[in-house]
Amino acid sequence: YFGGGSYGSTYTGTMDKKTYSTDVTAAVPTANLSLNRNNLAATGNSTHGYFGGGRTSSSTAVSTMDKVSYSSDTTAEVPGASLVLARRQLTAIGNQTHGYFGGGTGPESQMEKVTYSTDTTVQVPGANLSSPRILLSATGNSTHGYFSGGFEPGIVTKMDKVTYSTDTTAAVPGANLVAARYIHASTGNTTHGYHGGGGPSPAPIYTVDKTTYSTDTTVALPSAQLIVLAYSYRAATGSRDYGPTNIFAPSPNLI
Repeated sequence: YFGGGSYGSTYTGTMDKKTYSTDVTAAVPTANLSLNRNNLAATGNSTHGYFGGGRTSSSTAVSTMDKVSYSSDTTAEVPGASLVLARRQLTAIGNQTHGYFGGGTGPESQMEKVTYSTDTTVQVPGANLSSPRILLSATGNSTHGYFSGGFEPGIVTKMDKVTYSTDTTAAVPGANLVAARYIHASTGNTTHGYHGGGGPSPAPIYTVDKTTYSTDTTVALPSAQLIVLAYSYRAATGSRDYGPTNIFAPSPNLI
């Protein structure tokens, strides 16, 4: 499910759905977001997706949280799950039970946790990022999330690791990106995360860095360099995002 965004000066809340078995994408108007916005973030589990925050056409940041039900292709605002603070240029990651929305404007280090079973969101100060930043990216498995890069100001290589069981975040310098980048994309599986593309602008980078979760280390991966010429403001996903216990269970990563 791909939702929101903008083109030119037009902001949208439209939702597109890609069916994996047929590689067909179709608009699903019943799943449109409740509010037209860009610079939002999304995550979810095998049954629902959560789209939080963003910016409206008036350049106003919002705290709105929309919940997409995959079984019915419908979307509804869930006020109880609204972000604690209005924010944009953030990112999100999670597992089958919770989603974590971190970074972005207002303030840039804050981490908020969505509990899917109750549709509630709370601030988790112990999981705040180690430094304030925007335009970062995230990936992870069922136990940890990794928030990479960003702008704070200045483009950074920093990697923060969120431990879901304790709601704590720590900088892991050994896992720092090899190349400083922001407006990039991340994806991964149960054991590794991949961070590709991004800025600095106006010379976007096409390299990919690989993080090994078991050792909290990151290396450049020359063989995985991106091919397409548009390297900034991208998104990424894969079949084993979030490290599902059953790799055949759908677990979409919506960055």
